Amino acid sequence: MKRFIIQSTVLTIIVFTLGAVVYSTFLQPYYLPILPIAVLFFYLVTNLVHAYLLKIAGKSGSRFTSQYMAVSFLKMFFYLTVGIVYAFLNKESAKIFLGNFLVLYAVYTTFEVLQFSKFVRQKKI
Repeated sequence: MKRFIIQSTVLTIIVFTLGAVVYSTFLQPYYLPILPIAVLFFYLVTNLVHAYLLKIAGKSGSRFTSQYMAVSFLKMFFYLTVGIVYAFLNKESAKIFLGNFLVLYAVYTTFEVLQFSKFVRQKKI
């Protein structure tokens, strides 16, 4: 878990840096103050979900697949709910927020899946 936290922290620093460059230059009119909070939100949720997945991976081999799928579904549903609630409360900036939210979802989910699949492969060896 320590290694994952370090790697996710590095990923978050990269996302913040890229966001600062992109939104201070050619996408400046589209910057929303909520975007850094969204990055931290994805960072925290990704780390919490990964910690839980590691916990269930160590306990039960037979039920692991169904639990992994359930956790993934709940996480995706949670993200969808957050995005929809924000869009309804802030209709004027919904498109920009949801576009960024989708990019963050793709980045952090891809990172989590890659890291977790490495863990599962190492555990089988």
